[in-house]
Amino acid sequence: MPESSDDFSGPDPKERLLKPARDIRSILRWGYSKFATIRFVAEHSQLSAGERHILTRVIMPPEKVVSRINKKIACDSISNRDILLDGYNVLLSVDSLLKNEPMWFCDDGYIRDTRYYFSKESQAEGIERSLDSVLEFLSGTTPKSVTFLLDSQISRSGELAGFIRRKLEERKIQGGARTSKIVDFDLKTEGGDPEKKLIVATSDGIIIDSVLQVLDIPACLMEKMGIEPVRLY
Repeated sequence: MPESSDDFSGPDPKERLLKPARDIRSILRWGYSKFATIRFVAEHSQLSAGERHILTRVIMPPEKVVSRINKKIACDSISNRDILLDGYNVLLSVDSLLKNEPMWFCDDGYIRDTRYYFSKESQAEGIERSLDSVLEFLSGTTPKSVTFLLDSQISRSGELAGFIRRKLEERKIQGGARTSKIVDFDLKTEGGDPEKKLIVATSDGIIIDSVLQVLDIPACLMEKMGIEPVRLY
């Protein structure tokens, strides 16, 4: 199974996907199921599995768009705030960015890569550079605390958590890193608690739907680096 969108989408996937994306959005306005609509249009347009994967990541039903956009906070608005990071989601996305993978501007306003995630364990190795990029950004925005949450079912997550804690200490950033068997549940529960007032860093739509405020770190890094995302418009 390919791990990079370059493996399955060719040199310029945007041109081939523009019309199918427009067709899917038009159908979704009538209230049809997202996945059934993408399947229908993809079959009609003879799209590959990789191209369908891109459309699934990028296109959102209209009812999700406004709510998710309203939860997104500005990159310079996290001073003195507590940040909870969806660890692998953020680090692997930034890893894609640093490896010049296509980064897509999605209908709900968030940046996502389109690598397959069936082999997170192999991809989780060698992400020190993405961690350094994330911490450099955070150290310049003066949050109150930063906590990384990692999936304990991915091997060596405990070691990575310890490594992250040392890196946070080196940069004098308050916070920590911990593992959990129920990462998504923890993110939704803590990020949805109005008393905690946490900002959750993630691009996972299911988590975004359940929390109060969201930080899109890959988008912040791209803005800083002057990199434009790919847009299916």
